[in-house]
Amino acid sequence: MMKKIHVIQHTHWDFEWYFTRNEAMVQFVYHMDEVFRALENQAVDYYLLDGQMSILDDYLDAYPEQKEEVIKWVKAKRLLIGPWYTQTDELIVSGEAIVRNLDLGINLANELGGSQKIGYLPDSFGQGVDMPKIYNGMGIKHAVFWRGLPKEKTSNREFNWQAEDGSKVIVVNIKDGYFVGGELIYNDDIHDLMSRTLDGVTLKDAVLPVGGDQRYVDFNLKEKINKCNPDLKKDGIELVESTYSKYFEQVDKSKGNLDTVSGEFIDSTVSKIHRSIYSSRYDQKYLSDKVERRLIYQLEPLMAMAGRIGISYKKSLLDKIWKLIVRNQAHDSAGGCNSDKTNEIILERLREADQLSYSTVDYLTRKISESEVDKKDNNLTFFNLLPYPVTKNVKFEISLKEKNFELFDNDVKVSMDIWDIEKKYHGQIKRDESSYEEKNFYYTFHCSATVTLPALQWKTFKIKPTVEMEEVAKACESKSIENGHFKIEFEDGLLNLINKQEQNTISDFIRIVDDGDEGDTYDYSPAHFNQVFNLDLGDAEVICKCGKTLSELKLVGSWNLPKNLQERKDKEFNGIVNYELTIQLGNQSNLIQVHLLLDNQIEDHRMRVVVRTDLKQNKYSYADTAFGYIKRSVVDKNLFNWKEKGLKEEPTAIFPMLHYTNIHDEKSSISVLTKGIKEYQIVGDEFNEIALTLFRSVGYLGRPDLLRRPGVASGNQFTYIPTPNSQLKERLHFKFAISLDNQFSPAQIMRDFQKYAISNPFYQQQELNQFTNTLKYFVIHPLPKLIEPKPFFIFNNQDLIFSSLTESSDEAGWLIRIYNPNKKICSGSNVIELTDAKMISLTDFTGKILNSLGQLKKVSLDDFQPGEIRTIRINK
Repeated sequence: MMKKIHVIQHTHWDFEWYFTRNEAMVQFVYHMDEVFRALENQAVDYYLLDGQMSILDDYLDAYPEQKEEVIKWVKAKRLLIGPWYTQTDELIVSGEAIVRNLDLGINLANELGGSQKIGYLPDSFGQGVDMPKIYNGMGIKHAVFWRGLPKEKTSNREFNWQAEDGSKVIVVNIKDGYFVGGELIYNDDIHDLMSRTLDGVTLKDAVLPVGGDQRYVDFNLKEKINKCNPDLKKDGIELVESTYSKYFEQVDKSKGNLDTVSGEFIDSTVSKIHRSIYSSRYDQKYLSDKVERRLIYQLEPLMAMAGRIGISYKKSLLDKIWKLIVRNQAHDSAGGCNSDKTNEIILERLREADQLSYSTVDYLTRKISESEVDKKDNNLTFFNLLPYPVTKNVKFEISLKEKNFELFDNDVKVSMDIWDIEKKYHGQIKRDESSYEEKNFYYTFHCSATVTLPALQWKTFKIKPTVEMEEVAKACESKSIENGHFKIEFEDGLLNLINKQEQNTISDFIRIVDDGDEGDTYDYSPAHFNQVFNLDLGDAEVICKCGKTLSELKLVGSWNLPKNLQERKDKEFNGIVNYELTIQLGNQSNLIQVHLLLDNQIEDHRMRVVVRTDLKQNKYSYADTAFGYIKRSVVDKNLFNWKEKGLKEEPTAIFPMLHYTNIHDEKSSISVLTKGIKEYQIVGDEFNEIALTLFRSVGYLGRPDLLRRPGVASGNQFTYIPTPNSQLKERLHFKFAISLDNQFSPAQIMRDFQKYAISNPFYQQQELNQFTNTLKYFVIHPLPKLIEPKPFFIFNNQDLIFSSLTESSDEAGWLIRIYNPNKKICSGSNVIELTDAKMISLTDFTGKILNSLGQLKKVSLDDFQPGEIRTIRINK
């Protein structure tokens, strides 16, 4: 049978890397001239523009007059574009961000003539387990990738990739990379190339991608094909110019005969996979996670809330912020494996997204609060933007002329703590402050209280000023804090956890570990002359405060450490890292909240926090994924023979996570919930400890011959690219929480995460302090018609997870996405209870209606398959 090899001309256009987006843009402008010329002159039949729209978005921003030229070739199906906005990372980016990346890309491609409906990610550092679900939800049935598939799964190039809910895509694994077809251009003898191309091919059709990083158009492709075909004919091979769509048309005919595999693919069998890139450039990962979280769980629901009371939903503003975010989630950008100047631009985009999203939340909460029917001076309004009620300890600020106040929920006094009081001046500032008049001073109180807030609503609390000065919570002599669940004591330099419910003690339950890192921004690798330190807390200053609603234990000190690799080798300790470790217990919370502040001033090292548990002999770890969770072995089966097996790097059981990691048995479960920390490993003699990588400090983009990754350097193989800023010699914040439970419940853990990580915006009716935020100084109009809280719906099902709330693209409905995070079928009963009956439909991820359910007030659905995602439309 004659083999047909689909030769696919393309370019892989890294959005940014050791060069900046701006530098790449210059070459792309001239590249597009080549593309148009090649298409016009029939030098190529088809051209694949890397499957990502951000580069075209930038191009058309500079050259809007070329839009019709792009549309002409896209409509002719000769220029293939989309579906991505950027070629996303799949492992440390949230599921909603991946969906929005596709949504932005497909919409833009459709405006330009139509999107390629293929999940094309030729260079991502591993394939996420939930991708088939995401692809199917976006109407995509085929996918192309290179990295991560272990031979044990299948040695075939074509297979069905199936998710736990039954979603499925047909995949071609370009095992030899997206660049291998360059040999067709450069080599006259291509028999070896044909042999490799057909290795693992089970069908009559195969693919040969001809392209490369920022590669020009190969104008001589037809000539090369015409030259090779006569020689290949006797081998039963024919080369044809083609597209992935044409290739998959043929594969679809045999899809029933293909292997079906499932799971994530993060194995280094065919290429490097960089299974410790998840901790490079922590500063970027922290900020990216923070902005992504605010957008999904705060701003979008807040815009929906505002839209229901007459404040228009600003879709274009959301798209602008999402574009800033997903530009930073391209595989290199998310990894942090870039030059310093590129990373500076990434940080700047993140700061821009941070300011835009924060200011929008701020504006809307003020607008709503200022428009309330019963607005009273000093009233304090909290917002709950989750679709279920929450009871939690919240932090807030109050500004008053008086020296004290009381907080009331209706007529019930709310217990609270005042942690600090500042005396401030609100008159005109003068050089001589002694002339300030006393009448212009006021007080700002920094407080916390435990409050209960209804689902997707705001709630206003009364402030009653009083005259007697309130004492702030003072430090006490104790070295322990406790609530009804736990006691945490600091004794002999160790932090010990007493679990009151289980009546057991875990000694030294949190410690910090430092070791040398002679890797690069792609991979951790131990120093050739390494020393590992369990950092001593014994000399720390202990500050303990016990309030009515919250207790806090703070350790402040410094560690002397080797300031670089040479000192680590010479066993010298001239570097200093100052630290502030704060542990908090809320009176009504089962979470142990930890905030670690480090002032890193040393180089080439890795710091991890290790959480000890009483769970022993653990064989597996668990972590959340885009729309579910995954179970992983604590020791890779190839760890001790990886070189013999030809793996490209040591398969250390270092893994990515999104929001939590967990170990558990039948009676006990411990989870660590994180804000921006994306990497973990289960360690300890009995695999009873969870190690979170806080950050890695390295000075090169790529280095050769690492202990964990022998051979050529990653990145650029021909020159060292120093990245001194990746040493992260700065103040770094780390926030995580520990949850101890009797059983593992992925839905409960995600709810705990949402309650922990999603803050509750607040606004006080006052004019004393006009700088509570940047825009408070400026006046705004209240709404023409004053408002009161307007309940929307409650998400009731405890087994399912709320994922997002947005406006539909036709602006006539709201889209609520929910998913089943469990590995079992879960009931879809009583998912949503609305205040008023509305027309309800099920849609795909884009909002396209699949099934109308009718006019409903209580929404129950069929059972959810394991991991299944559904989108519900509520007509306005």
